[in-house]
Amino acid sequence: MLRQLNNKNNPIMNICIVGGGHIGTTLTCYIKHTHPEFHVSLFTRRPEKFASQITCNDIEQQISYTVSPDIISSQADIAAHDADIVFIALPHFAVEKAFKDIAPHVGKNCLVGVLPGGGGCEFFFRHYFDDDKTLFGFQRVPFTAKLKEYGKETNLKSWKPFSVVGTLQSKRINDVCRRIEECGLKTKVATNYLEVALTPTNPILHTSRTYELFRNHDRQHPFPTRFKFYVGWTDFTSEVMTSMDKELHSLLDAITEMDTSAIRPLSEHYESPTIEAMTKKINSIATFQSVYAPLKEMDGAWYADTTTRMFTEDFPWGLAVIRSYFDYFDIEAPTMDMVLSWYADYMGLDWFEDGKFVGKGLKGTGAIQNYGIKNKEELLAVYQ
Repeated sequence: MLRQLNNKNNPIMNICIVGGGHIGTTLTCYIKHTHPEFHVSLFTRRPEKFASQITCNDIEQQISYTVSPDIISSQADIAAHDADIVFIALPHFAVEKAFKDIAPHVGKNCLVGVLPGGGGCEFFFRHYFDDDKTLFGFQRVPFTAKLKEYGKETNLKSWKPFSVVGTLQSKRINDVCRRIEECGLKTKVATNYLEVALTPTNPILHTSRTYELFRNHDRQHPFPTRFKFYVGWTDFTSEVMTSMDKELHSLLDAITEMDTSAIRPLSEHYESPTIEAMTKKINSIATFQSVYAPLKEMDGAWYADTTTRMFTEDFPWGLAVIRSYFDYFDIEAPTMDMVLSWYADYMGLDWFEDGKFVGKGLKGTGAIQNYGIKNKEELLAVYQ
């Protein structure tokens, strides 16, 4: 369905954003505001929910602006037609379908980006795109944002100083970053895409907290009140998160064939060298304060909402993907296994067999064994 189309003659750049959520809508507004001469399209499942004009409130800059995207459509042949750059801001389980939808329609040398770039998308990119197309990924989203009213108004809450960007074709990285910066986004070069794929963002941050909040209850447990996700972050959560991060870095230390130095420990990222400092830091981050735990109200009580991204994304398409690398290097990850085993039991999934992370239920995740990778040599060849 086509929501709106403005005529553009020979635009300097043809941009397509995939996903009408917090990040996708905000990025659409930002690029169109920064470069009104660009042709900016939004590819979304629900174009009928969007107004012809969308307002973005940049909280840090204390400015608001209203833009009219050139296209808002649920039809890939319209939204992605001849796109020079595509930014995909979707849950990782939806990325492969997005690849399939847009691949026949993008421009000859299109750059196809995933924000953030984990979830195993590098393993199926070539199923849909030829070598003229370039996959890039961000380590983290370039900003935090929250929709104020779906399809009409969004709040850009805070900017990251820069975004670390990697590509599968490392020789193209400088050109890719140059073109992304032409869209108004500051970048820093990653040596390879592995430095994007294994960055411990939500897959470790969110899963640590979700584990603490729900580990002592089953899915039918009623909570008397709704509560915040980050507010009240404890030393226990910091310990779990830090332990999983250390396990990740033991994996990175074993990958001697490639540079992974762009993946900073979370203790450095949050400038918190101790457990107590980490707890204090997480509790102090202003943009975290408004985030609620994944709960839904029923009959006057609150229950775990397992349909939210913190359940459907961060475990099966986040932590499970990171964990799946370990077996190729014969490295153990006991804390990750503890958290993933709890999640599998909580959700009724067959992820472990005799204590090993090899259950049949992993077919429904982004675990890289699903892509026929037999050994570490084949795995590393994807990134070289």
